[in-house]
Amino acid sequence: MNQMSPAGALAVTRNLIDLERGSDELLLVNSFYMRPLYVARGKERVRRVLSAAAPGLSLEGLTSACPQDVDLIHMLRDHRILIDTAADKERFDQSEIEAAAAPRRLDRMTAYLLLTESCNLGCIYCLNGAASYRKHGLSKMSLGVALRSITTCLEQLSPGGALEVAFFGGEPLLNWPLLKEVMRRCETELQPRYSDKKITYHLTSNLTVGPKDLVEQIKGRDFTVMSDIDGPADIHDRCRPYRHGGPSHARIVKTMRRLVDAGIPVALRATITSVNQDRLLDIAAHHKELGASNSAFVPVCPVDSDPAFLPDDLLPDPDRLIAGLSEVYRSGLWDKEHLFPFNQYRLKLRPGARQITACAAPSGTTPVVRVNGDVYLCIYLVGQEKYRFGTLGSPWDRRPLTETMLALHVDNLEECRACPWRYACGGGCPVMKLAPLAGVAKSPRAMDYGRRINCDLTRAVLEELLWEKADEVKISLAQEPQPDAAALTERARFC
Repeated sequence: MNQMSPAGALAVTRNLIDLERGSDELLLVNSFYMRPLYVARGKERVRRVLSAAAPGLSLEGLTSACPQDVDLIHMLRDHRILIDTAADKERFDQSEIEAAAAPRRLDRMTAYLLLTESCNLGCIYCLNGAASYRKHGLSKMSLGVALRSITTCLEQLSPGGALEVAFFGGEPLLNWPLLKEVMRRCETELQPRYSDKKITYHLTSNLTVGPKDLVEQIKGRDFTVMSDIDGPADIHDRCRPYRHGGPSHARIVKTMRRLVDAGIPVALRATITSVNQDRLLDIAAHHKELGASNSAFVPVCPVDSDPAFLPDDLLPDPDRLIAGLSEVYRSGLWDKEHLFPFNQYRLKLRPGARQITACAAPSGTTPVVRVNGDVYLCIYLVGQEKYRFGTLGSPWDRRPLTETMLALHVDNLEECRACPWRYACGGGCPVMKLAPLAGVAKSPRAMDYGRRINCDLTRAVLEELLWEKADEVKISLAQEPQPDAAALTERARFC
């Protein structure tokens, strides 16, 4: 055990995640240091020690006051549940926040190329607003725009860095000839020129378009595929019909099976609305039946890119959504490495991890390039001039990125800076915080829904994962006697 001897006064951390279960179990985490402490037995004993750590009391004073609990006190110090107010950081200072927002060479990027802003589906929750996206025209990206955008990203990568070229839309397969030519030119021209950097590919598609050579072009390349199936046909076809009407499920499944039968992994996601909120287990089983490599459950975003709020009656009930996700997770239909959001949230709980924002967009690692070459920091913010930080032929202007990073840092967000969960959560999806909603007809329900998805859902998922790790420790305790308080191993891998 690490016997620490701080010089300052002790205090219970302000970043304390404090969870109880049953009559005697306790799980404590200082989210700034992320070293969970699981107490299998003796909850009240721990509570007494924490209560005895009155403000201003030193380590020596606390051990004198609780001589029978010296080992426990040191364990609480080791896990920063008790902090030394003179030596232990509890938050980032402003210089550190500004340093995190400063430009730097990047190790990894995903460039989202909107090969077209047109789409053949008429999803009931489409994120692409009619005013900000050219949805219904024949908008297509040119080869020149695509290659120059990829080159710009490669120039920003550090040696050894990786660029994922994500073909996005609209529906990218409506511009299939460009997609194929981009890959060919990457492999014959750009990869040789940037031999110290790696280029991979990703396709997000509705898979209603099935080019004859789709499998031939994808197979053998470093290529991932994702599509959206919102449930069995009776659900999906209500949520994602063709733009002019008619079901899309059967056509998507046909294309997907071509890929899966060829050994190409296809990840599936379901966008959760009021239509399918009570069928999450059915959706998970359907994804498994179709041969998906991953299953993702994504609550619908309540605002589109224009911005405009979705109808209130389309938003799922957060409580039913949380209960349904928990049921899917505990069912064991999918292992946790292949079930979103659990697989990604596990990364937030790695020892020492600190989430200062909830997504990578403000860092500039996920640029979204429109058909005309304009660059935005998020697919939900396309068309919003404030969040356009580049255009073809001009250097990228990092000021929107820096301003956004500073605004979204959890220690700068008014609604987050006092929350003990903030370094585990990162503040949630920032779209509702960034969308210029001035002048937009307000939707109190949408605002409350957005807050609850960011806070309540995130917390519920993290709690589920923390208790799962505690259960692993509990099993080991049952097999071999241990002290009352048992720490989750720092070497535990969450990825």
